Amino acid sequence: RYLGSKNNQAVAVASGTAALYLVLIGLGIKADDEIIVPTYTCSALLNAIFLARATPILVDINENDLNLDFEKTKNKISKKTKAIIITHTFGQPADLKKFLTLKIPIIEDCAVALGSKYNGRPVGVFGAAAIFSFYASKVITAGYGGMIFSKNKKLIAKIRDYREFDNRKIYYPRFNFQMSDLAAAIGRAQLKKLSKFLAKRQAIAKIYRHSISADLIWPKNLAGRKSNCYRLLLKCPSPRIIKKQFLKFGIRTILPIETYELLHRYLKQKPSNFPISEKIAKTMISLPIYPNLEDKEVKKIINQLNKIL
Repeated sequence: RYLGSKNNQAVAVASGTAALYLVLIGLGIKADDEIIVPTYTCSALLNAIFLARATPILVDINENDLNLDFEKTKNKISKKTKAIIITHTFGQPADLKKFLTLKIPIIEDCAVALGSKYNGRPVGVFGAAAIFSFYASKVITAGYGGMIFSKNKKLIAKIRDYREFDNRKIYYPRFNFQMSDLAAAIGRAQLKKLSKFLAKRQAIAKIYRHSISADLIWPKNLAGRKSNCYRLLLKCPSPRIIKKQFLKFGIRTILPIETYELLHRYLKQKPSNFPISEKIAKTMISLPIYPNLEDKEVKKIINQLNKIL
């Protein structure tokens, strides 16, 4: 209902990573099939792709929205390409219209993008399937847990059959990817608070934007795209130094994806082939923007930031 359709289907699973793996299995991905994925993202994507015995094809991001670079993606497409994973980086929607023209199944990774919108519609409803995560640090949490959403009822039926591993009339290797009842109960309670969580993130982002130069703040306001403000990033030449400075004042910040975490680094590929991801990893720090943050705390962060800069 939240995603705006009574006819579409969803399946609750044990985690966001499990959700992605099940989508790959449901789409019939097999050994040596190629899956295009951004290098600037969580390593969980690699885990799911390798577990499905497929081959990840890494692509650099664009500097505007930190999502897959469209032209570079086109250049990586081959006869073996079976899916493209769009990550909606830190809640900023990718320009989906372009990617849908490629006629290759799009998997929307909405692990941190719940509540974001593209052309007025929730992200997650555009591709062949979408996955969500309810880990402790996500937009809403069930402790652990994930969700798969799709318009394709046959795909959802196949995924549900794989997840329901016990008491099956026909055997083939399945696995227990079920979400626990306790996690589901927590998730349902959290879902009722989602609109408040999103509104608070937007309000905090507004305070930051009013006080910090637009050139230093990400995400940018892009036409047709509304971020859920899962993260608000500050561009700076020395994020590690600024992180230490903030910590002196009792303010915890993070480097959202460090250089060593870039997927091409894990796979020993040439950093020079991914210049934008390398640059962003070295020049971004994430400011606190969680819903429980009070206005006075936001002002303290801004005051300390002004002193540091």
